[in-house]
Amino acid sequence: MMPSVYSFLKRSDNDILQELLRVLGTGRGSVKEKWSIAAECLVETGCDAIWKLSKDFCKKFELRFPCVAYVTITSVVFEDLSATLEVASVQHESMSLPEVVPDVPLIELWPTIEQREDYVNAATTASFIDVLRFFYNNIWMPWDDQDGTIVTPKTIEDRMGLWFDLHSGIINSRVARSIKLQRTSAIKAHEDLLELESLFSEDTDENDSMLPADNMLFRCAELNAKLESIKAQWSNLYENATVREQYLAQERNKWQKDKNRINCIAIWPGGLSDEFYDISNILQSHLTSSHTLTITTSAEDGLSRDPDEVIICSQECEIPEIQLSDISICSWKGATLKAPEMRAYLLMLGEKCRLKHLTLECGQVSTAVVMKAGTLDVTDCNIINSQRMDLTQGIVAKSGTKLTLNNCVLENFFSGIVVHRNAEIELNNCIIRNCGVGIQMYPECQVTLKDTVIESCREQCIRGESCPKDKNSIKGLHIGDNCKIGSGDLKKEILVVEAPEN
Repeated sequence: MMPSVYSFLKRSDNDILQELLRVLGTGRGSVKEKWSIAAECLVETGCDAIWKLSKDFCKKFELRFPCVAYVTITSVVFEDLSATLEVASVQHESMSLPEVVPDVPLIELWPTIEQREDYVNAATTASFIDVLRFFYNNIWMPWDDQDGTIVTPKTIEDRMGLWFDLHSGIINSRVARSIKLQRTSAIKAHEDLLELESLFSEDTDENDSMLPADNMLFRCAELNAKLESIKAQWSNLYENATVREQYLAQERNKWQKDKNRINCIAIWPGGLSDEFYDISNILQSHLTSSHTLTITTSAEDGLSRDPDEVIICSQECEIPEIQLSDISICSWKGATLKAPEMRAYLLMLGEKCRLKHLTLECGQVSTAVVMKAGTLDVTDCNIINSQRMDLTQGIVAKSGTKLTLNNCVLENFFSGIVVHRNAEIELNNCIIRNCGVGIQMYPECQVTLKDTVIESCREQCIRGESCPKDKNSIKGLHIGDNCKIGSGDLKKEILVVEAPEN
């Protein structure tokens, strides 16, 4: 079990603003230079911490993301806001790391309350890293690092005001989602630029996979243009509180006008005219007079428009990392949804959601679907992990949620379905196969199986974590007559793990 870390949840928005202004509001120099000067005064070596490994690091060492390790900061490169770590232990025994890891960003570290060395002032180090992490996760924009850019105290105050409006409900969910996606898009363009510039500096003879120089220059120009476009919109429309209020009033008027209509988004990247003709016919048969229709070329663009319904009109679709609610997602010809890069989940859902005629490819994620609140209906879907199964989950039903699965297949996860306390799930004519545990239940949940097969599980078909027993089964588990649970011997296929005694 990993040691406890310092938490600063009681910090108010104004407390955070004052901490940011204390570092960035005085003196000359770039944003990074100011943070570096503060780090020299406040970050101590010898500090024990929890390291939450980045996606890129996990990908490089073929580790399942997310992953954490218990480490010691042995040295700090203040100019880069990074540290060299000595690894003491890793959360999962099946994973291994080098004993010493250099160039780890400070924002990936959470200093622990208990320290092995008495002289270490871990509280001060933790407090500084917490504010640094807040800045880079929420306030920083890629153009802050451009030569000659000065981030003024007013800029910090304006961005904190925007952050508060985004997270307090002042900005409605549709506009907030669009603004957040703009920031994500800007950061991604910045990262792509850095990668291209790195490749461009290498010898082409040593890197056969490098794009031709002309193509690379064109791509750099494209990314720079995209960043400049987002920068203008962000600085002039979103950060300025007066202009932002006028923009939000305009968006509210649009919403009032269309609030009684069903906002349908069709995602189609383009193709032959014959294909478009077929898609048009499908859309016309689906839509009614109460629908509005917009066709976009990417899921990022489509989901930023706060759709009620999404129709995927391509074979594959990359889904951005964003929480969705009150949404129905289906496909024209059984589309495959996948993540463009390694991350924690493919879909994070809430309120009332529906998934239909989809394949969820989960090789890049740790969890396919997380249902945070509300109800979810999943019909005719394949949820498949094509990579390693260790530490992966198919569907996670959080406390209080209600899920119904019809004619679905879940395959090759460590836990096929995880049902938390007070959650309810019903499976009709479904198959769960090749998992470590087919269904993992927690106390006071309800699981109903009808015409369902659970087979080829490495550990158990059904596992109850601290759940009360009900004869040879688990309380809350209801298995219909036409189900097949492993070998059929429920004493063998169902395991109840009792809570440890205090």
